[in-house]
Amino acid sequence: MKSISLILGVAAFCSASAVAEAATVVNYSLWPRRPDELEQARALVTEQKGAEALHLLQPFLNDSGIAGREARQIVGRINTPRYLTREHPGAYVYTVQRGDTVQRIARQQSCPAALIMLLNGLTEPAGLRIGQKLLLARVSCRLEIRLKYREICVWDGDTLVADYALSAVPAGGQFGAGTQTQLAAIEGESEGMRVPETSSQFPSSDRRLRLENGVYILPEQGGVAEHCLRMPQRDLNELSLLLRLGAEVVWVN
Repeated sequence: MKSISLILGVAAFCSASAVAEAATVVNYSLWPRRPDELEQARALVTEQKGAEALHLLQPFLNDSGIAGREARQIVGRINTPRYLTREHPGAYVYTVQRGDTVQRIARQQSCPAALIMLLNGLTEPAGLRIGQKLLLARVSCRLEIRLKYREICVWDGDTLVADYALSAVPAGGQFGAGTQTQLAAIEGESEGMRVPETSSQFPSSDRRLRLENGVYILPEQGGVAEHCLRMPQRDLNELSLLLRLGAEVVWVN
């Protein structure tokens, strides 16, 4: 009787082990597979075939998984430089009129003053001449904040322009998917002092962004605050050049 019990016990153990092994196999199959297209796209970028890489990655841009995150990072590295140089896809030539200032042109043409200065190599906002030709680009990008993946995406219509990593997000996640607001202010700071947008020092100042709902996007130095997102200062300065006041901001997860 004891030997029968022992056999049954061993059989039960082996059966349980088989079930556990099968479950393990099934669980592994649930892990996301990294698409081959991601590696192919990286190779294309190395070969300076950005357009081909963008086409390859397009189906993954709205993916909520790891593949989507990596695809957005690669696309951002391709598109961001285009939007911050004279190769901007929406660039056009503007002729300076009597009474024009950089600030006035920025308001009328929906092109941030700092971007006007960057695109035209200007160092002094007050140095415009009547008849001078300036390269402008109307800015209409929107922000998507993805707290789950600690990222900020910048979209121009259906085109992903940039993807930035967040180094810290608000504790508690009080903003859920679908929350919408607008960009209320782009603030400058230099050596601890606030720099007005009209100042000649503004283009070289460090930026902070303030949203209508009271959330700030600040440089990564400092702890996590209740209404604060943090990212590297270099990325934050770059992000500010891609946006204009009133830009739409939405939480997507």
